[in-house]
Amino acid sequence: MKINLSIIIPVYNAKKTIQNAINSINKQKLKIKDLKVEIILIIDDGKKYEDYIPKLKNWISIKIIKTNGIKTGPGNARNIGLKKANGQYIGFLDADDEWSESYITEMYKLANKYDVAFAPTKIYEKGKEIYTFVGKEEGYLKLTDIGRVPCSFHPMILKKNLIEFKNIQSQDVYNTAYILAKKNKIKMVSNEYYRLNIQEKSVTRQSGFSHKINIAYKRYQIICKKDKVDKVGRQFALRRIHNHDFVEWNKENNGTFYNYLTHKIQKDII
Repeated sequence: MKINLSIIIPVYNAKKTIQNAINSINKQKLKIKDLKVEIILIIDDGKKYEDYIPKLKNWISIKIIKTNGIKTGPGNARNIGLKKANGQYIGFLDADDEWSESYITEMYKLANKYDVAFAPTKIYEKGKEIYTFVGKEEGYLKLTDIGRVPCSFHPMILKKNLIEFKNIQSQDVYNTAYILAKKNKIKMVSNEYYRLNIQEKSVTRQSGFSHKINIAYKRYQIICKKDKVDKVGRQFALRRIHNHDFVEWNKENNGTFYNYLTHKIQKDII
């Protein structure tokens, strides 16, 4: 059976959220004839997830694959998923996030036309929407948006155009920046979105997050300098500035990194 789209989901300690993530795929309002989708769960905690998988629609199949260890990292998990993917196009979903109801239809149409597509990222905390992050130019995402708004944007992309993920924190951001650096700008869907759910144990809430992310961004700057892609490196320099500002802001505010971003955008200082 020909697979049009492979959806890669790295899984680590996700028994409370994985069913919602999968159901956001399973409940899609699909308007593309004969589209075949495979979900690839990459298990990075050694646990069993078979009992958490809902009955899937007939246009969806699923693979469950374990990584070569425990907590090997989302970069390693995504790379394993890419090697096992049979789809012409690749989509990415985290195990605690969701897609809006016509995400596949709208993203696939754009990706099929331009080889790659992006969607706005909506941030939710405790079921409440905090903010929607989009490109500065309406309807498009540009490389400069990666430094301007340091949240994650997830592509749907032709498989052959992807590069291997680094096993460094924020490796999805680096790959997005790499994709954007090759094009002037990339179309975004307008009415659908990637739903990023902030959990109590989300990475951005963890102790030492700011220090770890600063190290990761610095490593990407070094990689970019070595590879002579300074325009990508500049975006991570800007992200380091945002990270420093977040540390200062959080001395007087008890919030997440996304609370801080919302604060900055609402004050028109991003």
